[in-house]
Amino acid sequence: MQCVNLTDDGLWRAIAQNTNAMSALVYRRLELDVGNTRNDVINRARLMQTNAETISKLEYNYREYTAELRRRYP
Repeated sequence: MQCVNLTDDGLWRAIAQNTNAMSALVYRRLELDVGNTRNDVINRARLMQTNAETISKLEYNYREYTAELRRRYP
């Protein structure tokens, strides 16, 4: 994504959306931690595998947005 083309409000909204998405992934993982059955363990393992890529992408975007804000306002 070209964060240079976003306004300051757009950058802050993108940061908030990334934070909300990462929080949702963590809450989903916590819900599966409560279960103790074999299927819950398998589902949690699958979820962890798919979430790893999503979280790394969100973290990358977050770093881009914050770097752009820091560049604009030293």
